[in-house]
Order: sequence, then structure tokens, then C-alpha cells
Amino acid sequence: MTCYQVYLETVDDGRCIAHVLDLPGCIVREPTRDRALRRAPEAIREYGAWLRRHGEPAPPEGEPIEVALAGESAGFGPFDPGDAAALFPPDREPVTSEDMERCLRLAAHARADLLDLVRDLPDEVLDWRPDPQSFSIRRLLRHVGNSGEGYVSRIVPPENLPPEWEHDDELSIFEFLEMELRTALACLRRLTEEERSGVFRSAHWTNHPEEPWTARKVLRRFIEHELEHTAQAREILAARRAHLLADLAAARAELLWQIVSLDEGALTASSVFDDWTAKDLLAHIAAWDRWEHRTMKCMLAGSVPVFSAVEDQDAFNAAVVAQWRDRALAEVLAELQAARADWVAWLRSLPEEAFFRPRFFHTW
Repeated sequence: MTCYQVYLETVDDGRCIAHVLDLPGCIVREPTRDRALRRAPEAIREYGAWLRRHGEPAPPEGEPIEVALAGESAGFGPFDPGDAAALFPPDREPVTSEDMERCLRLAAHARADLLDLVRDLPDEVLDWRPDPQSFSIRRLLRHVGNSGEGYVSRIVPPENLPPEWEHDDELSIFEFLEMELRTALACLRRLTEEERSGVFRSAHWTNHPEEPWTARKVLRRFIEHELEHTAQAREILAARRAHLLADLAAARAELLWQIVSLDEGALTASSVFDDWTAKDLLAHIAAWDRWEHRTMKCMLAGSVPVFSAVEDQDAFNAAVVAQWRDRALAEVLAELQAARADWVAWLRSLPEEAFFRPRFFHTW
């Protein structure tokens, strides 16, 4: 069993951030300190899995975990953008070359995860917000890059900061993130022995010139911040997916409302489109749900889907109607429900990366 030291930041309304300083970037945010401490072992296990995914040394999988409260800073912490953060006693330890390279690798892993999640998103998704008060993913990414520059500026004199940072707002978001990470990590690698071991207070780019910083705190906050906002970007994408599926459900509800008052004769005997009955239309809709489901699964597997249905929609529709025309209305209604339920359940099960990643196929 391994026991990890946990350091807390708390504010007056009860919110708490728990930091596992031996695992740079491993934190827990909760409404209370008790919940933060209870969740710390789970966060450590998740962090260990993250390390293993990136080929880094990690705590043994399945090993029992204990946590011990090692220190607490009350009254402030990085709960909102621009807030001051605590300097814990271990943050004062000088950063060795080995420490530096390990932390820079972790920072690069964190950035790679963030980019894998968002790099291929269309502008519509990058700029979507769950509500007017929320960040869009594009704004979140700009904040991540600006914060990385801000952390480095805590311990590097203004005259030694990269000149590219002066006009970084002119770059597109992904050009900016590439430049920012490359130059920030280069700055950190060039830190002098004094900068790796000293305590600094900088008035540059901050509302808290009294806040103490060390190289170890900079590295810790760099990784913590990146991992937190990757999780936030994932939450925004989850909200976007829920919004899209709600639109899908609303359209289905509107369809069902149109037919709920019709009797079986009206649904099966009267033509509503050419020679199609309402039952034929419902079979047609269910078939396209099945086609979308099959096609998306094929795309996700990296295979080229069969696009014959969209290449000759008339033939596909005629075949579907012929297949279901002699079936009972109850069977068609059951298929209508099952086809949509199966498709939506599969869509809900996908990781956000898989749901939003574009895929391109030629249909000729």
C-alpha cells in the first residue's frame, strides 16, 4: 500500500482543491474538503492510468492507496481564472534536471491529449457554448495557451520572454498553441540554477504581484491546468452531444405526435406520398436509422462504408417499402422504436473524440 501526501487549497464557501504533489498534475476539485480527500485515491488511480497510457512510470495498477493530509492553505486558490495559487513547502525544493525533463514530458503529454480531443473540430463546435456564461472550446484553448505563458513569466524576467508572445493574438488558435508550448518549454529548459531554486514575485501579467512562485510550482501548475481544461473541453463536447441528441429526440417526438391520434386504417390504407402509406413512411424512416447506424459503425472502424443507399436513394427506398409493406403495423412501429433506440444508445456510448472526429470518404 502506498500513502500519498495531499495538500489542500480551500476558500470560504467550502470549495477545495486537493493536490498530490508527488504526481505533478494530479488534483481533485470538490465543493468540500471532505469530498476532495475522499476522491483523492480515485484521482490517483486515474492519474496512474494516464501515465501508463503515455509510457511513463506509474504507481502499480491495483495497489491499495491511502492519502494523508500534509498541509492546507486557506482563503485563496486557483478556483477561477487569474486567482492566486498556494506555494506549498515541497514547491520550494529546487528542480533537478531529471525533474525538469519529467515534468516537461508530462506537459507535452497533456497538450497532446488536449489537441487529440479538439484539433479536428469544425468551427461550429469550437465556438459552441453550453450557455451564455460558459467558455467555448476556442476561448478555452486561448486561455490554456495564455496561462502557459503566464506561468513561465512568473520566474523568467520580462526581457527574456519569447518575442513571439508579443503578438500571439494574431495567430490562429492552433498555430498559437503550437508556438506557445514550444517556446514555453524551451524557456523552462533554459532556466538557470538560480531560477530553478529561487522564490520569485513578479508584477508582469498578473493581478497578484505578491504571489510567490518557484520553478517547481510553475511546472506543477502548468500540468495541472492543462489536464483540468482538457477535462473541461470534454465536458463541453459531452454537452454538445447531449444537445444534438435532444434535437434528434425532439424531431422524433414531433413525428410521433402527428401519428398518435391516427387509427390503424389511416396509417395503413390511405396514401400520403405517391403510393406510400403512413406505415410505409415509418418503415422508410426506421430503415434510414439502421443505415446511419451501420454506416457510422463502419466509419468508426476505419472501413469505407457502402454508400449505395445514398447513391441511388430511390432504389433503396423502394426496396425498404417493399420489404415492410406486408408486415403488420405493430411490427413497423416496433422497428421504428428499436432502430432509433439502438442508434442513439450507440451514439451515447462513444468517447467524445470518436463522436466529433470528422472522417472523409469518396463515394465514387
